[in-house]
Amino acid sequence: MAEYRQYPDPTPRGRHALRGSAQPDEQAPRHAARQPQPQQSSQPQQPQHRAQPEVHRAAQTRQRAPQQRQAGSRQAPRPQAAPHPAAQQRAPQPQRQAAPQAYTQQQGRPGHHPPQQGARPQGFRPAQAGRAVPAAYGADAAGGGHGGKGKGRGGARKGGPWRIVFWVALVVFAVALVALGAIGYSYWQGQNAYDSVAEEVFAAPEDLEGTALADLTVDWDRLLAINPDTVGWVYIPGTAVNYPIVHTTDDEKYLTTDFNGQQAWGATYGSIFLSAANAADFSDANNIVYGHHLNNGSMFAAIADFENADQFNAHRTAYILTPQGNFKLRSLSLVHVAADDPLAQTAFATEGELASYIQDKVDRSVVAVSDAPAAADIAHLFAFATCDNLPSDGRFVLFSYLEESTVAGVAAVGGTDAAVDPEAAAAVDDASKEVAA
Repeated sequence: MAEYRQYPDPTPRGRHALRGSAQPDEQAPRHAARQPQPQQSSQPQQPQHRAQPEVHRAAQTRQRAPQQRQAGSRQAPRPQAAPHPAAQQRAPQPQRQAAPQAYTQQQGRPGHHPPQQGARPQGFRPAQAGRAVPAAYGADAAGGGHGGKGKGRGGARKGGPWRIVFWVALVVFAVALVALGAIGYSYWQGQNAYDSVAEEVFAAPEDLEGTALADLTVDWDRLLAINPDTVGWVYIPGTAVNYPIVHTTDDEKYLTTDFNGQQAWGATYGSIFLSAANAADFSDANNIVYGHHLNNGSMFAAIADFENADQFNAHRTAYILTPQGNFKLRSLSLVHVAADDPLAQTAFATEGELASYIQDKVDRSVVAVSDAPAAADIAHLFAFATCDNLPSDGRFVLFSYLEESTVAGVAAVGGTDAAVDPEAAAAVDDASKEVAA
């Protein structure tokens, strides 16, 4: 009987693995199963003892002798005896051959454990004629162990588009950080310039209420030396409003030019300026002063906060100081209007027209005022305008009336000239009466 080359069976997979798990690990080769099996008798078998070889051959000779005589000179083929059951059980098992070297490349990989002796090799398939067997499969394939997506398979480079997104986001973040730093520095620089000027030319007294209006002084020579367009100084106690006031014939100039004549490259401070339509000495019936609303609370940002009634009532007093004299103001209305609202009126044909204008602003106020004087009693008005910094691009305008004045010829509430000393006025009146007599 010819000997066939034996190959181990491949490892069962899928639903076949369940069938394979029920069979014993060690099975006889398939070719060995083709040997004839002894026929089992229904009669109980008696234990047989192994006969001596010589006796067993003699018995077989005696059985063949009659058959040879009947066949004549022709010799019949020698029948093969059935294998002894005990001998069949002791039949040597064919030795499994080791798997070819091409299929054992995983033995050197980290974490690989070689199979135990006598265990079935895993992942082995017999070679077939006419088909080339690859050297490795799956993770052992050339080009990487992750589905073949290595450099050899044309896979995406490590990081891919996410690396580009990361670097772009990092650059944008760095630019935004630098921009925010520059804007913050411009805010500090702009406010610091005005704070330096205020320290040099004006010092508000600690007891402001106990200080006479005429005692509030400003170093006008210093201010005019810095900027010849200076016409006054505005101060609202308890807020950041403490700035010089400039005046020109072009309102656009000081929208972007600060008091020192510098153009801002970051935060646009500009300057507090009197409307070009007004007289420089604040002698008009309605004097309109403009200022920016900056996000750091500087310039006229506090006026927008007066929309809150508590803030409005806590800061109703304001001061405007000029080279000709000082004005003490008291607020009576805060209106929130569109940018094109026609409220920038500086002159009125009659006193009745002025009174109607004032009453309209009181009626439109976003904050209720209970102690405001009658509109007909107000002859001198001041308006402080700033942006609301809202998408609607509106304006907040704070209206104040003249409560007290040290400027000659400018009447306060009631139509009296606050700049005239009452005792001096009485003396002049007595003298005029004596002359008439």
